[in-house]
Amino acid sequence: MMNKERKFIELFATVEYLISLVEPSKREKFKEALENAESVEEVYELIKAIKLQLGIQGAKKYVLGLSNE
Repeated sequence: MMNKERKFIELFATVEYLISLVEPSKREKFKEALENAESVEEVYELIKAIKLQLGIQGAKKYVLGLSNE
């Protein structure tokens, strides 16, 4: 049981870190989603959404970088 709780705490901390990488205008939505997650599966789905968001942010920076050249 303790191992399961520790893993969940680590997962939660990881998601909080990932949320800190999301652009500020979108962070609150992700924080809400984390607070409302009712299962580990939902947290994993949230991680997928955050990864997509971070990919979008990276693509925007890349495209904007290309337009400045």
